[in-house]
Amino acid sequence: VAAPLVNRPTQSTYEPGSTMKVVTASAALDSGEFDTSTTLNADSGIEISGFPLANSGDEDFGTIDMTAALTNSVNTYWAQVGEQLGPDTMVEYMERFGFYSDPKLDFPDEQMVPSGVYNSDGDLVREAFDVGRVAIGQGGLEGEIRSGPLQMALVAAAVANGGRLMKPRLTDRIVQKDGRVKERIEPDLQAVVMKPETAAQLTAMMSRVVEEGTGTAGALAGIRVAGKTGTAEVGANAEFTQPWFIAFAPVEDPRMAIAVTVERTTGQGGTVAAPIAKVVLEALLGGGAG
Repeated sequence: VAAPLVNRPTQSTYEPGSTMKVVTASAALDSGEFDTSTTLNADSGIEISGFPLANSGDEDFGTIDMTAALTNSVNTYWAQVGEQLGPDTMVEYMERFGFYSDPKLDFPDEQMVPSGVYNSDGDLVREAFDVGRVAIGQGGLEGEIRSGPLQMALVAAAVANGGRLMKPRLTDRIVQKDGRVKERIEPDLQAVVMKPETAAQLTAMMSRVVEEGTGTAGALAGIRVAGKTGTAEVGANAEFTQPWFIAFAPVEDPRMAIAVTVERTTGQGGTVAAPIAKVVLEALLGGGAG
């Protein structure tokens, strides 16, 4: 949609699709209610909030653990996790990541929009929504999860940073005319989202996504990437998609976190957004292309 004056990273929100599963996984692991070896039946068509939920391609996965569920982005596994966690726990961790409030930037208020669960009236809601579908980046009239690109980049960054979410900032340093640095803008902690052990578990799972799962198109030669794909169906008849890819690299010593989304196309996160992220990460990290 042509809107050149809209600051999409902070002012636009979209259905995040399966990138939301990173938030769900952090809540599941950090709350202690699940661990990476927790197994669930993940066949397609399992009822969530009274209605069958399909996996991509209606694929049946049988009984799988959490790592396999994130690697293959299995909807029915993560929707069941969301239902077991419940709205209170999901909202608590969403708020830790920065959802439900404007990004912590020195922007005019009208240039920022909170990410969160919105009902059909356009109001943010914290209860009485389909938590299973919200957990996989979807929702219904009573509440659909919507997120800005900056917010999803912050999700990736918090995992990369051992569970510590830093306030986003546009300025790195203030330089005088003669080139001398007048002031450096130091990192500022926004929230401790999760324990370092939780972040390490998520990093390992997100690395598998890029190595052998839905995000292989985001892989770099010689640099390990951790990421998560997402593909939301949009449009009156679900005729379009909103593909996503969130990632950070290098896995061993993260330097860059990124979120890529493309408005109203027809591809998937792994085929549309991940290759874009790959090109950007190659440029930021000074190579790694094969």
